[in-house]
Amino acid sequence: MILLLLSSLAWGSSPEYTYLNKGEVAPFNGRLMSDAAIDLITQEIVNAPEECRIEMQYQLAMLEADKNEEIRKLKSAMKFNNQIHDAKISEQQKRIQELEELKTPPKWRLWFGLGLITGVGTTIAIANAVN
Repeated sequence: MILLLLSSLAWGSSPEYTYLNKGEVAPFNGRLMSDAAIDLITQEIVNAPEECRIEMQYQLAMLEADKNEEIRKLKSAMKFNNQIHDAKISEQQKRIQELEELKTPPKWRLWFGLGLITGVGTTIAIANAVN
């Protein structure tokens, strides 16, 4: 509404005004307003920048609150996912440790010794059987 009033002032001709008493005829075409209407329009024009600033601050605060809530939810989801992944990694590390403990180390000296003794014993048995 204020923009309409201001735009008519910007594109219109220079304003004409006259004071009329009740029952008099207006000397030109236009709008007739009471002093209370003029005061109201003046008050709206004067207060418009402050109202605009207050509305802008309110809208920005609402947007900020929405974004903060979204950030809080995303952080919560990330924390939950990290806890799940940490639990899985811990479980897998525990399983790896258990399997490492179950694994028998290679006893190459034992197997070498058994093979050597078996080979020597077999050779002696065959040599005695042939003679």
